[in-house]
Amino acid sequence: MTMRGLDIKDLKVGYKRNQVIHGLNLHVDPGERVALLGANGAGKSTVLKTISGLLTPTEGSITFNETDIGGVIPSTLVDMGIVQVPEGRRVFPGLNVEDNLRVANYGNSNEKLQAGLIASYNAFPILKERRKQAAGLLSGGQQQMLSLSRAIVAQPKLLLIDEMSLGLAPLLVKDFYEQLGDLFSDDVTLLLVEQNAGLALKYCSRFYVLRNGELALEGNAADYRDDPTSLQSAYLGVD
Repeated sequence: MTMRGLDIKDLKVGYKRNQVIHGLNLHVDPGERVALLGANGAGKSTVLKTISGLLTPTEGSITFNETDIGGVIPSTLVDMGIVQVPEGRRVFPGLNVEDNLRVANYGNSNEKLQAGLIASYNAFPILKERRKQAAGLLSGGQQQMLSLSRAIVAQPKLLLIDEMSLGLAPLLVKDFYEQLGDLFSDDVTLLLVEQNAGLALKYCSRFYVLRNGELALEGNAADYRDDPTSLQSAYLGVD
């Protein structure tokens, strides 16, 4: 069977009476890396929360590999291989590093856990050194390492990453982006939410720009890599 990746059609999402996403259409082909860009408050995180089951669409559809996932509970989506790296890391501060990784192995075998631990510790040796340390005592950069490592352990088919650069030093963020290709195999489908367009365009093949919950621009990343500031009008609605 031909895999179709992620398809979002005419998506509308809101919080109580406040409509946030107004008829969004986007797709991510299997194994493709796509950026969802936009200013703060544009609705980017709302899209990811809806894909991962934290919010329910009011209209429209979300399918992954031709299966309707709109409104499906998060635990079922995890079983399907849909994994999110949340904004702000969101580690379990009272659990140690290794227990945070064990939680991410939900539903998988111990063999897969051990493989995930090895891959995570190879990618981020500092986590192995601190595997018995409470996650809440790690630095912001180390917590981001842990958040990415939880995704490694979960073995995603569709990976959603929300604002990886938030609150981190630019050099550290650059290093994370450079490692993404090594951390996850080429058959992992990726939708990356980011405010830093320059970094996202270097890593992704295509992009969408959201403005006030609506699609303002889409295109090939290569066309904008040399001048990401040319996206300003799409971000802000000005020339």
